[in-house]
Amino acid sequence: MVNFFKEEDYEPGYSLKDKIVFGSAGGAAFVAIIGIVILLVGSQRIGGLVLLSSILLGILPYGVFSFLKNRKISKIEKQFPDFLSDLAESKRGGMTLLKAFESARENDYGELDAQIERIYHELSWGIPFPEVMQRFSRRMSDSVVIQESVSIIIQSFKSGGDITGTISSVADDSARLRKVVKNKNAQLQQQLFIMYVIFFLFIGITIGIYTMLAQLLGLGSTEDGAISGISDVIGGSSGGGPTNFCNGDIAAAQPFCVTSKIFGFVPANISSGQVSLSSEYAVNHAYGRMAYYKALLFVMMVVQGILTALVAGQIKGGLSKRRY
Repeated sequence: MVNFFKEEDYEPGYSLKDKIVFGSAGGAAFVAIIGIVILLVGSQRIGGLVLLSSILLGILPYGVFSFLKNRKISKIEKQFPDFLSDLAESKRGGMTLLKAFESARENDYGELDAQIERIYHELSWGIPFPEVMQRFSRRMSDSVVIQESVSIIIQSFKSGGDITGTISSVADDSARLRKVVKNKNAQLQQQLFIMYVIFFLFIGITIGIYTMLAQLLGLGSTEDGAISGISDVIGGSSGGGPTNFCNGDIAAAQPFCVTSKIFGFVPANISSGQVSLSSEYAVNHAYGRMAYYKALLFVMMVVQGILTALVAGQIKGGLSKRRY
């Protein structure tokens, strides 16, 4: 099981998570080199797909671990106010801090149980309470709520104040914070739903635009499209313009032409390199223009999807440090 709350100051060496992440990064770099070689000297489609696979290999493990860690932090924050309330009640009943944590071990706090167990053992070993709580705070470095709560408890303990009253007050504040966050998330869900609807609507509009272009320009067919006499705009021998967007005359179009080959937006014989996009066969079927427009619209959808995901993630999870 991956330990997300390791104290590196006291446990030197790489954790299982670090080994997997660094290993995937190294493997991704190796696969990327292979993809580049295939892309340059072999099939553009195979090389491009290998290159894309290397990107996924590099970022997927880190993304999965980040998601699992944030989910655990969220569960711990949810149980933290209940734990503090029970701890305050135990102290109010006359228990020492060690006995209070021993009593807390018998309750079920979900993901927080492992941390309570660790705190109890450290206290039983004679480690001072402030130091134990500072270690706990370092392990919870991704939760500002817990860090601030623990900081208040530590300061109260050092100053000789009413530690029981302080813990009870911090528990109430943490519970109120959780309610505020819950209400905020409920309101933001509506905004996220609207964003998803807009994105899928954008995909539908993009597909509709390409379908219209294919009919108007005769993409993928030897027949003329519904629009004729505009060869000076879309390219054609009579207008003196380029007959094929992917014949090398337009440098800015070449990345889109390669993208079409990688994702198979043109027939298989062209994607595999058996027939060139600048050949007479490709010109007669307008495959060059097909490749360009398909890839252009596809890139637009990808950019839109990435930006939508970034904004949705920012709205849903807030900053990397959970500042509520």
